[in-house]
Formats: sequence, C-alpha cells, structure tokens
Amino acid sequence: LTTTSRQHQKVKMAKHLARIHGTEEDKVNCPFYHKIGACRHSDRCSRLHHRPAFSPTVLIKHLYRHPVRQAEMMGGVMTTSEAEKLVDKEKAQEDFLLFFEDIYMELSKFGQLEALHVVDNLGDHMIGHVYANFRDEEMASDALQVLQGRYYDGRTCQVEFSPVTDFREARCRDYDEESCSRGGFCNFLHVKPVPMCLIRSLEDDAEEDRRRHIWEKEHEERDARRERRKKRREEKGDRESDRKKRRHRNEDNDNDRRRHVDSDDDDARR
Repeated sequence: LTTTSRQHQKVKMAKHLARIHGTEEDKVNCPFYHKIGACRHSDRCSRLHHRPAFSPTVLIKHLYRHPVRQAEMMGGVMTTSEAEKLVDKEKAQEDFLLFFEDIYMELSKFGQLEALHVVDNLGDHMIGHVYANFRDEEMASDALQVLQGRYYDGRTCQVEFSPVTDFREARCRDYDEESCSRGGFCNFLHVKPVPMCLIRSLEDDAEEDRRRHIWEKEHEERDARRERRKKRREEKGDRESDRKKRRHRNEDNDNDRRRHVDSDDDDARR
C-alpha cells in the first residue's frame, strides 16, 4: 500500500471508532457507563469505564434515601412490589421535594447549576444517585473537592466526575411517558420529576445567595484593606514617634555636653 492509502485507511478507521464510541457496536468501551455514568457490572464489566478527569457534571452516589428501599429495610424480607405498597406516597413526595431543595441550595454555593437530577431507579448500581450539572468544569471541580468525604444525612458523600453531559441520551423516555415496563430496575435514568415553579424559585434564591455572598466577600475585603491601611498608619506613627524621641534624646545629650563644656571653660577661667 502507498503512504496515501495507509493514511486514508487510518482516517477511515478513526472516523469509524469515533462513530461507534459508547454504542453497542463498541466492543471496547462500556456504552452504559458512557451514557449514564453507571454500570450494573461495576468494575467487573468486560468493557472499559473511562472515568473523566474533568467534567461539568458530578455524580453523588446513593445520596437520596429511596422510600421503597427504606420500606424494604424496615419490613424485612419482602418483594419490591410489597415494599411499594407500604410507602406513603404523599409523605414520600414531600420528603423528596425537601431533599431536592436542600441539595439544590447546597450545590448552588459552588456555582450556577444547569441541571440537578435525582434518580428513581432501584438497581444497586444507581439507587439514590444525584447528578449535578454545573455551568463549567471549575464549579464542578470545586464541588467535588469540598463534598468528597463529607457527611449528609448520616451518609458519607461519594462524589466523582460523570461522563454524562447530555441527559437526553441518559434518560429513559418510557419513564418520562409513564410507560417503562422495566420499573425501577431499568438501566436508563428514571429522573424524578420536579415542578418547574419550584426550580425557578430555587434558581432565584440561589442567585440571590450568590450575590449576597459576593457582596459580603467584597465587604470583608474592603474591611481588610482598611485594617491594613490603619495598621500601616499606626506603624508609621510609631516609627515617627520613635524618631522624635531619638531626636529629643540627641538634643538633650547635645545640651548636656554643651553645659559641661561651658562649665569646664568657666572653671578654667577662674
């Protein structure tokens, strides 16, 4: 083969690999991890899980206490359908909205949120997952560094960057249409719905908090500058005072010497 033909084949292969990356045709990379940032096989998966070094999305694992799983734990050995019957749906929805408000305001401290998704899945590899998509990677990085290892509701936060940036491919369309036949054990994201009016209200509150934080920070910096200037003035005043004292001591010493000289001259004349 000529050099041109080899180059053409390399380009063709690169385009093919880029096209199938993260799809079922890709026999190297895990399509589920690529799409939803989680895989039911975990580290035992036969395909690669490429964990991003940076991403605008962070995943907080198993943070939300799913009411069905809580019912299973309290009721002992029972099926998922039996546990679902024990759940007070109104209370569960109220608890979820309180959780969503709390975690939204906490995450908003690190920057503007583009999306916050809490999943309704019951599979062990996805239950309780919270996906936070920030405006940029720096905000997500700040959130990961601060939240990693912290405690929330008695649980240690397990935080990592997620490859998911476009949730349209990650979400289960059937669940959004209330027709998913797989239920809570579906491998695509069952994103718990949140009223849009609540999201808008939280966005306004978060923006107000950020503005207040910026104002307080500027106020603190201004006070710190004033304190530094005051301290410099005081130090300058102390140095000036020391110079005056030294000058006065020198003048007193000179006067004493002159008096001694005059006294010696008077004694010599006598």
